[in-house]
Amino acid sequence: MEQKDDNKVIRMKKHRDGKKKIHIPIKRILIGIVLCLILAVGAIAAFCPIKTIRVADLDYYTKAEVTQAVKKKRYIGNTVAYFLMSKIRQPDLLPFIESYDVEINGPNTITIRVNEKKRAGCLLYNGKYVYFDKNGYALESSQKKFDEVPLVTGLKFDKLVMQEKIPVEKENVFSYILELTTAISKYSIPVDQIYMEDDGTALLISGDITVDLYDNENVDIKIPELSGILKKLKGKSGTVDMRYFDEYQKITIFQPKKS
Repeated sequence: MEQKDDNKVIRMKKHRDGKKKIHIPIKRILIGIVLCLILAVGAIAAFCPIKTIRVADLDYYTKAEVTQAVKKKRYIGNTVAYFLMSKIRQPDLLPFIESYDVEINGPNTITIRVNEKKRAGCLLYNGKYVYFDKNGYALESSQKKFDEVPLVTGLKFDKLVMQEKIPVEKENVFSYILELTTAISKYSIPVDQIYMEDDGTALLISGDITVDLYDNENVDIKIPELSGILKKLKGKSGTVDMRYFDEYQKITIFQPKKS
């Protein structure tokens, strides 16, 4: 009986010893993982350099402007590395780019999908067009005038500093200008200029026709109506008075310009 127990003990010992022989130290496993990561990073660096940058969903900026901005702001010339960096922290590319997404289209190609911030309007200042946002911040100065962004005149301020708020008395005027600009763009109204009165109301200038909106109410009703009105008045000059225009009575008065 004792012999059998001794044999059993010996077999169990051999079994335990066998297990010890196939044990792999954790340190060696970690070293293997690190080596694999190094090899993977090396492969990505070697085979995934950025050769082509595509740009999509642009409204005003050009592909060249966005591509140039990408290469100036924390640029990493690797598709995978740039993609990961954009997910962690996006550099500000251009003043009116609110956000963007980076897509990998191949080992050497990325696409930048841009979400542009709406330009509320522009001012002519020192011979350049200064574009501002809905909060009244002067964000961009350019020789180029975008047709879809009306020129805003009549605003009174002492000085204008880029990246700062335009110092006007009534700050809510900028949200009203954006409301007008958005509606004008939506309904494709041919407005050349928005003239802001001292009381915060606006005159819309389209060729030789001036539209007096009278107050800040019913923008979403007044602006769509202008499409038909301006077509009827093509070739004429004068003022369209909308003081009696509302959702219940769509009355406009045209006053021809005195010759």
